[in-house]
Amino acid sequence: MDPLLEQFLNEARENLAFIEQNIEDIGGADPELLNSVFRAAHTLKGGSGIVGFDSVRDITHHAEDLLDMLRDGRIAFADGMTEALFDAFDEVLNLIEAAEETQGIVEADEDTLKKIITSLSEQMGKDAEAVASWEVGFLLVEDAASVVNMPLNTLRECSSQTIAFKNTDLDEEFCANENFYAVVFDIDESCMVYGNDPIYTLSLLGDKVLGVYSCMSDDNAKSVLSGTEDEDGLLLRVQLTAFIKATFEEIEDALFNFIDELQFLPLDISTLLSINVGESGHKIDSLKELNNIAEDLDLAAIVEEVKRSMALVGNDTLQYAQLQRFIDISGLIADYDTTKLCSFFNNLYRGEVYTPDENIELTDALEDVSITEDNIEEEIEAELEAQASEEESEVLELSESNKTIELTEDIVKTIKNISEQQLLAVDYIKSDDDLQRVKMMMDKIRKFVPEMPEDFKTKDEIKVFLQSQVGSSTEKIEPEEMDIETVIDYEVEDTEEVFTQEFVASESIKKVESKKVETHKTVVGKTVKIDQESIDSLMNVVGELLVAKNSLPYLADNVVGMTHETIKREIMDKYIFINRLSEQLQDLIMGMRMLPISYVFDRYPKLVRDISKKLGKKVKLEMYGGETKLDKNMIEMLADPMIHIMRNSLDHGVEMPDVREQKGKNSSGNVTLKAFAQSDKIIIEIQDDGAGINVDRVAGKVLEKGLMTPEQIDALSEDEMAELVLLPGLSTAEEITEFSGRGVGMDVVKKSIEGFGGSIGIKTKPNQGTLITLSIPMSLAVTSLLHIQMNDIHYGLPMDSVSETVKIYRSEIEYLHNEPFVYIRGEVIPLLFIKSMLNEKVVEDEPLSIVVLNIKNNLLAVVVNKFLGQLDVVQKPLVGILEKHPLFSGTALLGNGQIIMAIDPIGLLGISQKLKEYIAVA
Repeated sequence: MDPLLEQFLNEARENLAFIEQNIEDIGGADPELLNSVFRAAHTLKGGSGIVGFDSVRDITHHAEDLLDMLRDGRIAFADGMTEALFDAFDEVLNLIEAAEETQGIVEADEDTLKKIITSLSEQMGKDAEAVASWEVGFLLVEDAASVVNMPLNTLRECSSQTIAFKNTDLDEEFCANENFYAVVFDIDESCMVYGNDPIYTLSLLGDKVLGVYSCMSDDNAKSVLSGTEDEDGLLLRVQLTAFIKATFEEIEDALFNFIDELQFLPLDISTLLSINVGESGHKIDSLKELNNIAEDLDLAAIVEEVKRSMALVGNDTLQYAQLQRFIDISGLIADYDTTKLCSFFNNLYRGEVYTPDENIELTDALEDVSITEDNIEEEIEAELEAQASEEESEVLELSESNKTIELTEDIVKTIKNISEQQLLAVDYIKSDDDLQRVKMMMDKIRKFVPEMPEDFKTKDEIKVFLQSQVGSSTEKIEPEEMDIETVIDYEVEDTEEVFTQEFVASESIKKVESKKVETHKTVVGKTVKIDQESIDSLMNVVGELLVAKNSLPYLADNVVGMTHETIKREIMDKYIFINRLSEQLQDLIMGMRMLPISYVFDRYPKLVRDISKKLGKKVKLEMYGGETKLDKNMIEMLADPMIHIMRNSLDHGVEMPDVREQKGKNSSGNVTLKAFAQSDKIIIEIQDDGAGINVDRVAGKVLEKGLMTPEQIDALSEDEMAELVLLPGLSTAEEITEFSGRGVGMDVVKKSIEGFGGSIGIKTKPNQGTLITLSIPMSLAVTSLLHIQMNDIHYGLPMDSVSETVKIYRSEIEYLHNEPFVYIRGEVIPLLFIKSMLNEKVVEDEPLSIVVLNIKNNLLAVVVNKFLGQLDVVQKPLVGILEKHPLFSGTALLGNGQIIMAIDPIGLLGISQKLKEYIAVA
């Protein structure tokens, strides 16, 4: 992702969160709150304009106008404004999230954008005709060439600013944003006599003025040198052209005294490169070396190559002026615009005035295909082989004459992009070598395009074929999603028999829009803000660690003359010192990882508005404890389960407005989110004042599905009855909707919460509402394990699940239905031997070492070979073939470099019955 865009997206989330929290109160009596929301919207608009995020800029511009009119008292606050602003900034959030997922700028749906702007305009009392009546507020330069052909060496040192490669249309939005202008001063030479100094007014713009070009006619030069006509030196005898990057409003404010005498020319890179100075029409073949330079090199390298090439070009030629212009403005070119220079360099040798490529926006939109001419075929074939290996367990040889190939989505996309690139290249074929190069590229994709002719004789034949391919693919694309099934039959030969296989590839072609899509979205960005104080503290600890490290060589030098006891004491002293520092370091790092839970909470106002609007309900969301801190990873894992809970509260809990009124309730329901710390846990409460859970109906569904027996249900308490909704496959919804009725959701929530060491509880009262309580650990970064050994392999059990450790003799083991159990403190506890993990010889004649685990209020005694103590470790998740292992949750390293496997107690309980099939009972 472009670093500038990444920075904007991070800042945009902060501004949107602030707007979200305060937008409902802008109609109150606090003018500073309204000003703060306006500034946040203004910052969003300015940032989006800088990175070229046009859709965000358009929406925030109109939202800013509405807020500005409220600030100035030009309009009175109305309730509809809050809803219009919510809709506007909700769409901005959708666009920001889409940009984060796609790693680039996306465009809003035109209908959605138009609807939002219309809604905001109506709140401002504007209509479409009023918006369309905007006119340019300045005079345009009549002869643009006179400015473009000026010497611009004054811009050569500019490197802190970049400008657009190609400007958008000159409209209200353009003028409102910061852009690059040439401002020509067509002013009276006596202006300074009356105190109007153009140089001083330009200085008011500060570093927004990138350069000033001035020239003087021969007559004026002679007059100045003579000193006879202007003894005081107050007459302005030079012509000034200032190059300014600012908004028109900023320029107007600074140059107000001259505004009616100024002429403006909006400039971009493509316009500045269209210089027309020097002899033209002369081809310089040596400049062909610069072909494709913009594709192969970065901007700094391109500048160096251009400087070397200028030595080979006469300084009276157009090419020399073009190269000189590129050097002058290279500091204004953004790195991400480098590839747009291809057309400029590829045609430079011709000696023609540069004309921007009309297809430049199209080529920008094409996906970057990181496949070169030398490896296209290999890349595609590698993709095919990988696909074939997934479909077939046997290794089959493909005959060259008749192969079965699956055109996956990636391959189809790759072939399509190559075809589009070659179609553009056909227009630049000037020699046989150029033609052969295109034909070679076509040969490489021929085997994947069966309808391609065996040979192309002319470039026109290639062009017609490519147009049919590219045209047919684009004609089939509609705004809505469609599936294209490509079925190609080939024969696959084996040594004994011939198989005929059909590979069907389905390519989903979608238009990138800001529609709400159910995808996993990152809750916390890639960057986290850290207090300067934390960094200073971290540096202090690092400094002490360096002292501890430097003390070890002194200990090594003096160890020869020490006794064994002295050496042991010195080493333990160093250990205690380093241990203290490592604990401080751990606390500091953990503190930096702790983020406010508002990262999760801030997502829900929009979610509540969207769902309640679709369900036709009125819901008010209240949130408390957003400042409660939680580990960054826990926040990520908590996001999705919380969404399920919120949806259930809105769909099943809160009643429709008319039903609530019939019950004597307010038509608007309430959902409350609350978070607070309790010991080493974070408690999150989600409460609604809805209908509550109909436990009798839930029990009926449980019996209907055969999930429990009537006797088991009768033994449950009231709270346990409510928690039946957590059973998998259970739903009380009468019909399937967008939000419920599929029998999934709450059981997934329970598994997710328990998966990272948390628990979930439910309390409900009929017609009063439901309270769902989540108890989750603050962090999983550092885990405390009971270190055990089984069959010379190191394992760890989470200390949170360890009830106690005991040693018993075999004679104390009892049996019930041939299953072993032990009595410990009056409790009957099942006993588990894991034959595949135990060294049975070691425990034959010794007392059994047993770990008693408390897993979801179920006790389980596990036999181990040896207790080794307690460890605090940084646990790493399993990857590859061990990912989602039913028994192990992760690994960690011991001090001696050995690996310790962390056992998941829930997984151990879940597979305990299966493990018993392989155990040997003493």
